[in-house]
Amino acid sequence: MSAYVFDHAWDAERVRLASLEVGLDPGTIRHLENLGVGPGWRCWEIGAGKGSIAAWLCERVGNGGQVLATDLDTTFLEELPYANIVVRRHDIVADDLPEGQFDLVHARWVLHWLPTRKQVLARMIAALRPHGWLLVEEPDFVTLFHGCASEIVGKVVTAGVRATEAACGSQSEYGRHLLADVCAHGLADVEAFGRVVMMRGGSPLCTHLRLSMAKVRASLIGSGAATAEEIAEASARLDDPAFATMSAITMAVWGRRAA
Repeated sequence: MSAYVFDHAWDAERVRLASLEVGLDPGTIRHLENLGVGPGWRCWEIGAGKGSIAAWLCERVGNGGQVLATDLDTTFLEELPYANIVVRRHDIVADDLPEGQFDLVHARWVLHWLPTRKQVLARMIAALRPHGWLLVEEPDFVTLFHGCASEIVGKVVTAGVRATEAACGSQSEYGRHLLADVCAHGLADVEAFGRVVMMRGGSPLCTHLRLSMAKVRASLIGSGAATAEEIAEASARLDDPAFATMSAITMAVWGRRAA
């Protein structure tokens, strides 16, 4: 299990996760609709977080379907009011998992946190039934590292993301490698699509980024990677509606397990 730094006990974590959901859910839902998710499907939502996509899947698959929602911490998931959901605390790296059972296995912004991401991807694919769909979405922060509209925001975000990489073994540019890793498993009908938005200050994705930097603030100051003044200035820009910059790229890759 990686040393994940964004624990649910942090008082701002609910808002941080909700902001990411609002920013990314529309694109994720379009992919799920295009894959034909419908009544009766058995779905596994990995790293389900606050549960917005798990909730959408519950409504989509109906009473004849079922959604397994797993995470290292299920505090937020246990609030979901659906009869067709099973919530389970689960470490995708180490814990046993079902094989050959699911019509859909989905994970978003999960694999890049895991040093053993390739092995975890193989386990996810093994959980699919024949003809079941894998949908994985992972970020690539290249746009913020090298194309940020603000030098100070770019500096602080880069320092913050690199600090989490050092702490967790995460890979913030994994999105560009995801397609090759999925293709290595012989799935059928593999496709990929990257999406990026111009996020304005105060928008959900900017709020997610600002709170993520706040969580590692002490580490950045302690290491000298950024000063308190620089972090404060970057946070103010991320809250300013006049500010706009490209979001991280979310690369989506999907494929179907052969019979």
